[in-house]
This record gives sequence, C-alpha cells and structure tokens, in this order.
Amino acid sequence: TAGRAAFIPMIITARIRKTVWLHNDREGFINQLRADITALIRRAKRLHLTPAVRINGTSDVPQIALLLAGEFPTVQFYDYTKIPRPWQRTRDNYHITFSLSESNFQDAIDALQHGLNVAVVFNTKKSEALPDMWRGFHVIDGDSHDLRFLDAHRIGLIVGLKAKGRAKKDSHGFVQIAKLA
Repeated sequence: TAGRAAFIPMIITARIRKTVWLHNDREGFINQLRADITALIRRAKRLHLTPAVRINGTSDVPQIALLLAGEFPTVQFYDYTKIPRPWQRTRDNYHITFSLSESNFQDAIDALQHGLNVAVVFNTKKSEALPDMWRGFHVIDGDSHDLRFLDAHRIGLIVGLKAKGRAKKDSHGFVQIAKLA
C-alpha cells in the first residue's frame, strides 16, 4: 500500500502482476525493462533531459538495478534500500539512499558514517516543519521530490519524510518522534 497505492487499488494489482512476472520469467521481465529504458533514453535525448530510473519502487532487489546500471551508463539509477552496507553497491550512475526502519538503526548509522544519506520518517504533521537535526545529522526535506541523487551526498544527510498513511499510526519505532530529534 506504499505511495499512491493507498488510494489507487489498481496499483497494488499491477505490483502483484509485475512481481509474479519477475518470479516466473526473470529474463523476459528484465528484457522488458531494457526495452523501456532504451525508449526512455530516446525520449530524454529528444527533450534534452537526463534519464533517471528507480528500479526498486517498493522492492529491494539491487541485483537488477546493478545489472542495468552497468548496461546503461548514461542513465541515472537510484533506489532506497534497507539492505545493510549500501555503500558497497553504489556506482557512478547508481545512487542509494538507506532507509531507517524499526530494526536497522546501527546499519543506518553505518551508512551515514560512509557518507550515504538515510531516509527517516518523522511523526511531523503536514503543516509542521521537519526537525533541523536528527542524532547530530542535518535533515533535508525528502518530501519535496523523490530524485534522491540530486541531494548532496557523500556527507551523510537525513532525508526527512513526514509519516503518511498507515505510518501515521506506527508505534513500533519505524516513525521517529520529531521533538526528540
């Protein structure tokens, strides 16, 4: 139910269909991604833009992104991940933002210490500002856009996000208390 799927049920159906396709026909699925990226490159060239692709919208399968980043060096790939040691998977054209969860605090600190940015969800209301700092690290507004590769990186910033949907009711530690930041 992440993102727009919370209020557009067809998105969930499409995600399930794509997951089944990847599971049952990995080669066909990846070949379709290659065709889609090739078409994106052509369109971006016509519009004088740099193509950018986020392979893992709601999944966390870095192998596919790494494969395609190697095949398409002029495309900017980017992802969020909860898999530890993301700095070992970054490439010149593959930017990773680590995502804090209720169970990976030390992995998030490790990512910050290696210069990666970390996404942190706060209990900040829509009308309230995000905290300026979290545990000694500067916070930037991650809700202003999703193009994380445009953020300053290699310095370890917190990409602050305001809790939305089900996260507003979290009591397990995923959502951080902004006033304690």
